[in-house]
Amino acid sequence: MRLPRRLRRWLGPWVAAAGIVAVPGCMPFLHRVDLPAVERVTACKVMPVCGRNHVYVFMIHGLDPFDWSNLAGVRDYLQALGFRKTYYGQLYHAGRYEAEIRRLHREDPEARFVVIGFSFGANVARYLANQARAEGIAIDLLVYLGGNTLKNEPRDQPDNAAKVVNILAAGAVWNGAWMDRAENIHETDVYHFGSASHPRTLEVLARELAVVAGNGVVEETTSLAPPLPNAAPVEVSPEWDFLKPTARLGGSR
Repeated sequence: MRLPRRLRRWLGPWVAAAGIVAVPGCMPFLHRVDLPAVERVTACKVMPVCGRNHVYVFMIHGLDPFDWSNLAGVRDYLQALGFRKTYYGQLYHAGRYEAEIRRLHREDPEARFVVIGFSFGANVARYLANQARAEGIAIDLLVYLGGNTLKNEPRDQPDNAAKVVNILAAGAVWNGAWMDRAENIHETDVYHFGSASHPRTLEVLARELAVVAGNGVVEETTSLAPPLPNAAPVEVSPEWDFLKPTARLGGSR
């Protein structure tokens, strides 16, 4: 059915405006994430750099192609806290994430794993944790953001996850479940897409990542001996970008 010309002329500008706003990268302003406060950065950076460099954070988005939830902003926030090895991916990266967790577990004996999933990405986070369990790999922190279809059952809170955080938002249907083995948080002042960038979510992530970075780190004892004049500089952690395309045939590594 063809719309009347007058109605088409009226709708045209609105449709065009909606199309411009809805392109990827334009929606995160709805759920803004500011840079972390100085005191929060300081609290995380008191952990040794070596501890933070062995923390690998895997973030999995849900069915949110325009990033209304601003999960990319949450990634930037965590990197600003000093957790440089924080990676943000989509549902279709699950297989690559699984392979990377196995590789890191094999090659980095000090690796600590954090898996964060938003919306349907929480289901993928659960899958990754359970696959790691089958491989005998521990997950130091498993975070569900708006995992509305998860339930209070063992597979949703696997015993290889040292800590499970379950953050839910307000809503009338599919509001998620309270989990027995998780720290459950209900953010009643936002709806689903606001749970990832909520100030309390950011606070909890900063707190728990600091705990993960501190696990297994032995405090250095003070010594009266002066430092060696030719001591090697602290090694800077290389970029962790395992999904980045390469020039090799095949397109990616």
